[in-house]
Amino acid sequence: MKIKLMFISIVFMLLTPVVCLSASTEILSEGIYTMGDGETPIIAEGKALEQAKRLAVEQAGTYVKSYSKVKNFQIAEDDVQVLASGIMEVTVLDKKRTVAEDAIKFWVKIKAVVYPDRMEVMAERIRDQGLAEDYGKMKDAYEKSQKEIDALKKQLAAAKDETNRKQIVAKITEQEKTFTTGQRFDEGMRFVMMNRPDEAIKSFSKTIAEDPNNFRAYSQRAILYAKKLQIDKAIADFSKVIEIKPDDARGYAGRGITYSRTGQHKKAIADLTKALELQPNAPAFALARVYISLGQSYRATGDRSNAITSFKKSCELGNKIACKQLKSMQGDRRRGDRPPRNIEKESAR
Repeated sequence: MKIKLMFISIVFMLLTPVVCLSASTEILSEGIYTMGDGETPIIAEGKALEQAKRLAVEQAGTYVKSYSKVKNFQIAEDDVQVLASGIMEVTVLDKKRTVAEDAIKFWVKIKAVVYPDRMEVMAERIRDQGLAEDYGKMKDAYEKSQKEIDALKKQLAAAKDETNRKQIVAKITEQEKTFTTGQRFDEGMRFVMMNRPDEAIKSFSKTIAEDPNNFRAYSQRAILYAKKLQIDKAIADFSKVIEIKPDDARGYAGRGITYSRTGQHKKAIADLTKALELQPNAPAFALARVYISLGQSYRATGDRSNAITSFKKSCELGNKIACKQLKSMQGDRRRGDRPPRNIEKESAR
């Protein structure tokens, strides 16, 4: 009987982590921000909330890592935080303002519910949308902006001349606009990860309205338009990405893939070739997608040789559909379905 109970206890202990990780988990987190001269209350409160969210994301990251180990699910280190952000649902529990030492402090308490069972679907969505890079850039931009505001607040406290003070306040206002734009973009990213495309498009549109040169917002909105088959809007947004950031491969890749899918193959080949020139060492999944679209456009225009080469590269990078396309084309050749011979060259030999 003792041995039986011991066996049951061991089994229970082994299974417990899986059960806990499969169920939703609540994280309580707090954020505090002290508003300085030149800052506005609404932005200061937003920064307290942002701090609480970031602390929650860090804690959620431990669940992401634990889940991935238990499920033998591979997650890149760079994807942990964006994935943690995607599987969290945040609710503000309480907030208040206090005055201490002639400064207003904003305090926010949140509850973040983590849903580990959404992780694998979310990871696929993050990869498909290329969200990890944009999330990282957004985080870096926020941290840079916050350091600049802290420096400006110190300058403002030391400034005596009124003209100088006004100039510093104007710079703080600009940094606040950057923060607001970043929050809009972050909101859009969260909607993308939760598979709520219409709401994501609205958030990215607001981001663009506040910052017309935000090429990442155009890029993400373009992808969503393409998935909704709003092709003209997708092409327009990808073209805007290229206009704003001509050295960024994503605009050409996105527009090229969209052209390929809509039968505009010559335009597709031009754009996809340009994307490969700009970023030949892009992540494998991105290159695989570019090469398979390039292969499909080459095949549609009758360029069998380049089609086979492109499908082969995509297949080698892990695209299973490209492997099937390659096998099909190689099979056609074995069956004698070959391009017409160049009679003039053969006669000249």
